[in-house]
Amino acid sequence: MVIPRSKLFLALFLLLIVPLLLYKVIWLVQSHKVNGVFAFEGSGGALDQMRFPYSEIYFIHGKDTTWFKGPGYLNLQPGAIVPIRYLSGNPSNAKIDTFNSIWGATAVYGGIPLLILLIIFLHPEIVPYRSKVELTKRKPFVRVV
Repeated sequence: MVIPRSKLFLALFLLLIVPLLLYKVIWLVQSHKVNGVFAFEGSGGALDQMRFPYSEIYFIHGKDTTWFKGPGYLNLQPGAIVPIRYLSGNPSNAKIDTFNSIWGATAVYGGIPLLILLIIFLHPEIVPYRSKVELTKRKPFVRVV
């Protein structure tokens, strides 16, 4: 099958990046926003080789109190109010309602493949402009025509 260069990269973008964005948007639409309470900041187990700081935060979900670990270095006093988002079916998987907490992993896991795709797409010697790409079932699977 022979595909124009731009259509191939558009299809790769849609297959690699859009599912990550769609998953996060669906999560945001279904999530509930509440206020939680910052309890304390911890720094891992005593025998851990690399101790990463984390924040212990809790919020009220129905008649239960749900605790979860958030990012470290929040610089908050114990008892401070923190905005939180959570799914009612899985409240222990809550996140602090900030851009970095919600979109940080998506930006990294989606940004790296996007950067690689952009480099391959924009570099004129990897896939030349106005060329076509042939996809086959046998080696070589991808060939620039």
